[in-house]
Amino acid sequence: MNDNQPHLDLNLDEPIVCRSVWISDIHLGTKHARVEELLDFLRVVDCKYLYLVGDFIDGWELKFRWYWRDDYNVLIQKLLRKSRKQTKVIYISGNHDEFIEQFMGMRFGNVTIARQVIHTAADGKKYLVIHGHQADGLTHFNHLLEKLGSHLYNWILDFNLYFNRLRRALGFGYWSLAAYLKFKAKSAVKFVTEYEDTLAAMARNHQADGVICGHIHRAEMKLMDGVQYMNCGDWVESCTALIEDFDGKIKLIHFHETDVLRAGRGPGSPDSSDRRQGNGRSGGASNRRRNARRERPTADAGILRVGDEDSRPATADARVQI
Repeated sequence: MNDNQPHLDLNLDEPIVCRSVWISDIHLGTKHARVEELLDFLRVVDCKYLYLVGDFIDGWELKFRWYWRDDYNVLIQKLLRKSRKQTKVIYISGNHDEFIEQFMGMRFGNVTIARQVIHTAADGKKYLVIHGHQADGLTHFNHLLEKLGSHLYNWILDFNLYFNRLRRALGFGYWSLAAYLKFKAKSAVKFVTEYEDTLAAMARNHQADGVICGHIHRAEMKLMDGVQYMNCGDWVESCTALIEDFDGKIKLIHFHETDVLRAGRGPGSPDSSDRRQGNGRSGGASNRRRNARRERPTADAGILRVGDEDSRPATADARVQI
């Protein structure tokens, strides 16, 4: 990776070997989830730590209207295969997948469920990893209004879908109305600014060097009064991720509608291993359930810590480490 650039352009002809990857807001259960692009990304990335920073599954939409495609199963199988190849998968709960709260702190093999995590980078810097809805006042004070806003956002995405089909037919690139409104509407800008300030303050409270989050579907990397704010964006519109190299440097990746995205592949064609397990009905699934190791830390175990190989054992400082 180019150390001088905070952003990274991908070449799918070369695999990416890195220490950590953060992806957020996939929203499985909605027709706007960019699963094909995410599968393309995961096929070329090999990492030690893989974070799903909330809203991986959209429980709100599934409860309102069931929608589940075959490629959703392909993605889940892909993540499980990575976890069996020594990639530690950390699933952070969000507001749309709040149903996983009942499994908080449990570990299924190499997959761990958590509400928030302190990630120690290779250079020793510590980052609070959290979905971010905790900093959204709307989430706390009016859950119904938040869900209405989610339906409005889906309507805007529906408009985007048909509008961009027309743009592509006319030879133009992708354009997002939702992103335009987020950048132009004064109330939206004020909300984003307050959101970023609140999360930066939360990182300071944890004595962390920075915060890594999602939730608002706006990828960003910036320094805020000594705290590094990093938002890994979403896989509904922007198709972005954060990656950490083995020196502890973190980059923002944009993975959206590029010519190289489909290089060497037919539309929607999975790799060979995905094809074998895409229907989610293989006999290995039942074996995995029988062999899954479920662990629950004690109630006073504190915040989960990841990547801190040089710290004291968990029993010494009452903190969980993986």
